Amino acid sequence: MADPVGGIGGTTSATVSAMPPTCSPIAQLKTEWRSLGRSPQAVSALHALADRDPVIARLVFGSGPTAPACRTAYDLVEVMHQASGRVQREAAAELLRILLREADAHELVPRILVQALLPGLIRVAAKLQWGRGGEWADGGDFFGDLLSTTWMTIEEWSGQDRPYAVLDLLNAVRCRLRRQLMRSKDLSQHTTTLTERHTIQLSADSETDLELLTRRLIELKSEGMPVDDIEVLYAHHVLGYTLKELAEVTGYDRRAMAARRDRGQRRLCA
Repeated sequence: MADPVGGIGGTTSATVSAMPPTCSPIAQLKTEWRSLGRSPQAVSALHALADRDPVIARLVFGSGPTAPACRTAYDLVEVMHQASGRVQREAAAELLRILLREADAHELVPRILVQALLPGLIRVAAKLQWGRGGEWADGGDFFGDLLSTTWMTIEEWSGQDRPYAVLDLLNAVRCRLRRQLMRSKDLSQHTTTLTERHTIQLSADSETDLELLTRRLIELKSEGMPVDDIEVLYAHHVLGYTLKELAEVTGYDRRAMAARRDRGQRRLCA
């Protein structure tokens, strides 16, 4: 079944036309979900959610004369994907907010979240031109990285009650991948300079720019560069974290993180 126009994140005809002819991670997700979404494990995840939230409970068990709308996790995702009009879209967004808040209810809840976000993630990938000009081999490779970033974001935000969970998640994923894409482009010249200065004889086909940078950071560690500086550079330039995000994740002062980054960059470019 094709993704409907609308739903969470909404795909459009322009988005679909921008999609690569083959994108194996997307096809794999859809194929797996047809069986996984109806499996006993997915039903157990749905019931665990229903035990925690009355909105999910009404969908799963029904209310009064109203028959259950979602007997499986597959059904729940379909309800969100098929939402149209302001009222249905707001209801779908509220369901995703609940999924994020209750992500620890069952190990399959994060997968339900990813599946529900799929149309929006496809739209994000299209906005970023499927990683064109970056380090990825093709659109499928880029989308695989986008999925990994989505999983990481869900893991970090699990348990948070975000009123705009859909927009927050999609925007966080878009920003992180966009930073990685831009840095991949920007670092190409910078890494070439490093390669010349340190006579690293590597084929462009054997390692990406970010891998070259990672190798150089490893070398600097062996040369005595402070581990804290290296970790900040790696998280900032390779993983695509902002200093604000790093400060939130580590608990360190943002200005101290900036000082480590600047000190590390001076050493990197020396």
